[in-house]
Amino acid sequence: MGWSPLGTQFCLELAFGVLLALAFVGRAPIGPFFHRVMGTAALVPLLAATVLPVADDQLAWSEPQLLLSALAVVLYPGFAGPLRSARRAATLYAALVGCGLALILAVRRVELVSGPLQLGVASWSALATGAVAGSVGLAMVLGHWYLTIPDLDVRHLQRLNRVTAGAMLASLAALGATCLVYAEPLRSAGTPLFGPWGLFYLGTRIATGLALPLCFAWMAASSLAYRNTRSATGILYASTVLVLIGTAVSISLQDSYGIPL
Repeated sequence: MGWSPLGTQFCLELAFGVLLALAFVGRAPIGPFFHRVMGTAALVPLLAATVLPVADDQLAWSEPQLLLSALAVVLYPGFAGPLRSARRAATLYAALVGCGLALILAVRRVELVSGPLQLGVASWSALATGAVAGSVGLAMVLGHWYLTIPDLDVRHLQRLNRVTAGAMLASLAALGATCLVYAEPLRSAGTPLFGPWGLFYLGTRIATGLALPLCFAWMAASSLAYRNTRSATGILYASTVLVLIGTAVSISLQDSYGIPL
């Protein structure tokens, strides 16, 4: 079994989410090692999304999608390295834009994405899905950082927790917009999305990947209000597991219905 285009999209979503969340984390006083670790966490899926489609003869190196993801890979030493803050931020933003555009181009290859409105909604859905997965995972790792830097200001984790909640709300809105724009093909599919089985999987996607993690974000915020970073980190750990399950269900739904959900 060869490498799937859905695998490329999944990797780009994860990398985009990590890079986006990393943009909300200041380099000091958290330290460069955190950025190096999380930059590498974005690099691994970026490499997979860049190399594997070529190795499987799906795309040529001259494709804009691969050039953009390769750009993000090349910028890794900048956003994960010892550059000064301004230069690191510039390379991080450039890598984020390159990864995001590569993801949009990957979504444009989806069969049912035909017009500007369809592309906009589908891209919004994919970008928001990646933002949720990347931001929750990065927030969980940052929570563990307080074990090594106990006097780290709690506002860093509070800010990132708010980013995760915003990403979840954006993903919920994108999911609703996708169901409206693609109502006809979703209704006429072999297993209609709005039928019993389709609603079961869609409900799993919403409850596991978005609704419960959103409740967990509220619980984490309550813990952080009392500077209880350990409880917040435990909550974020559970949320990360749920979000990754929801993201996997999202990819499975796209495999069944041909639309990012």
